[in-house]
Amino acid sequence: MKSDSLSALTHAECLELLRLSTVGRIVFTKDALPAIMPVNYALDGDAIVFRTSANSRLAAATDGTVVAFEVDEIDEFRRTGWSVVVVGVADAVRDVGSLVRMQQLNLVSWVPGVRAHYVRIVPAQTTGRRLHLQALTQAESAASQAV
Repeated sequence: MKSDSLSALTHAECLELLRLSTVGRIVFTKDALPAIMPVNYALDGDAIVFRTSANSRLAAATDGTVVAFEVDEIDEFRRTGWSVVVVGVADAVRDVGSLVRMQQLNLVSWVPGVRAHYVRIVPAQTTGRRLHLQALTQAESAASQAV
């Protein structure tokens, strides 16, 4: 998909943007309703890894369930940005070898407290879009200058 201002990202571009960021939003189901929570994350190959506390609602809601994960960057002034969305199954990391590898990812949580419960999202679908700079119409330009 390509237009004057919007283009699809390749899988490789999506992975590169995921590698450059450290904060994303996990979309999961809580009490049969959608919920979104920001998390610090790292990549383990193509998989997304984040930490939480073992007794958190996030840990309970992301064990063996389909989730979405989104990362983006938006420049409102320039009207540019990108967004990457990953859909896959989230599972608690339980095997010792994987846990040792997760601990070497340098995954730092901004939230204080013990965050020893690792969750891995194995992507089933990865998509992304980039919004390019486009010229403003005269009306949009006048409206933005009036503000």
